[in-house]
Amino acid sequence: MTENKNRSEEKISVLVVDDEKSILKLAQRLVLQEGYNCLVASNGLEAISVMEETVVDVVITDLAMPKMGGIELTKQIKENYSADVIMMTGYFRDLSYENAVTQGAKDFIQKPFSTKEFQIRLNRVIKERETNQELKQSLKRMNEIVDGVINSLSSTVDARDPYTAGHQKRVAQLAIEIAKSMGLGETKVSSIRMAGILHDLGKIAIPAEILSKPSTLSDIEFSLIKTHPQVGYDILKNINFPTPVARIVYQHHERLDGSGYPLGLSGDDILPETKILTVADVVEAMSSHRPYRPGLGMEKALAEIQDKQGRFYDPDVVDACLKTMAENFKFDG
Repeated sequence: MTENKNRSEEKISVLVVDDEKSILKLAQRLVLQEGYNCLVASNGLEAISVMEETVVDVVITDLAMPKMGGIELTKQIKENYSADVIMMTGYFRDLSYENAVTQGAKDFIQKPFSTKEFQIRLNRVIKERETNQELKQSLKRMNEIVDGVINSLSSTVDARDPYTAGHQKRVAQLAIEIAKSMGLGETKVSSIRMAGILHDLGKIAIPAEILSKPSTLSDIEFSLIKTHPQVGYDILKNINFPTPVARIVYQHHERLDGSGYPLGLSGDDILPETKILTVADVVEAMSSHRPYRPGLGMEKALAEIQDKQGRFYDPDVVDACLKTMAENFKFDG
């Protein structure tokens, strides 16, 4: 998106684009009557020049104009600016609501237009724009709250297990890069990020002395450790995440061949997001220090996932992880 430069007032700004001076003058008067700022241009090239210098919220453009017509102007706006477009035409065969929307416009106005119709259509588009912006702000605030809660829960685990503090965030960091390398969409990447930050949440139910024990765990102690995916799932399952965060957390110790825990899932019964998180978890854990051993280093961690590629770990995920590491990935902190 091109960054617009100036907004002289906090009013909505409307740009009217038409090569007919009478239409331009009439439209300008109607826009001003509604209390909006109004800018004018006689063709698409002039309109682009205006938008390079000034914030524009809505563009009302004619179709047939010299130098650059309304269709090309609309294309340029949708690619480079955030303004909404209303198309105008004097010939009904040139435009309908359906093909105006197909071209990227929010509405269209048929010439000759009545004062009332023009203002109704303009106000509808502006109202819809304001509503969408309010929704985006509300969603942003909600996401910030969710992120705050997620980070607080992660910090709770870190506080009880200081020897692995930051593990969850580092796992999330690597998992995100693997997911991006595999071409996953924004929704799946966001799901992996949340699950990564929370994947060891269930360890809050494990006694601190077991988490920080500087020697090998007994069978009973390890059995307690193995309950943490279930505990994490039980904590998260009733939160209405838009993606299967709780299930990813539940499955992060499952293995392709069914030898993992707590459910013994295998193959396609394991979520694709989980397969990514699992590899990231193993790589971070092996390469980092633990109470019972020093860090084994990245070379051994990568050798581990390669050795068990296709048996424990998804082959495509392993390849993406190796590619990520070859591109000089580094953990933060």
